[in-house]
Amino acid sequence: MSETDPLIEVVVHVNHPLPADLNVDRLARLVVFALQAEERGRGWSVSVVLVGDPELQELHRRFMDIDEPTDCMTFPRDPEDDDEPGGDIVISVDRAAEQGPESGLTASAETEFLAVHGVLHLCDWDDQTDEDRAAMHSRQRDIIGQFDLSDRGLI
Repeated sequence: MSETDPLIEVVVHVNHPLPADLNVDRLARLVVFALQAEERGRGWSVSVVLVGDPELQELHRRFMDIDEPTDCMTFPRDPEDDDEPGGDIVISVDRAAEQGPESGLTASAETEFLAVHGVLHLCDWDDQTDEDRAAMHSRQRDIIGQFDLSDRGLI
């Protein structure tokens, strides 16, 4: 699935069975919305890759030397190597299915939360401290809330 704004391209790659209620078109629109909300979307290209735990654990091991599952990893493009800003967001739908209910979310809502988390990382947000993580999560909720209103035509 691909969502294209004249200034932003988002492609969603599905490499793992998805939760039944996950709408891939909505996910792509949400990523575009999040980039616009962060005023970082002009000329951006983002790939969202939906995988299972084994695939993301392998990336986690290879790139961070941590051999355990994780929910989301981002791979920003290096501006010195690529004129086009953006990057890749890799999300484990297995982690989303497990973590979502722990937070009162469906697996698809958790996948959307993680996608926005990845966008914020691509936009230079950091979550290394508890304070930074709380601010990032608050911003994620704000973006998703605004997107929900916009997507339903209420704003």
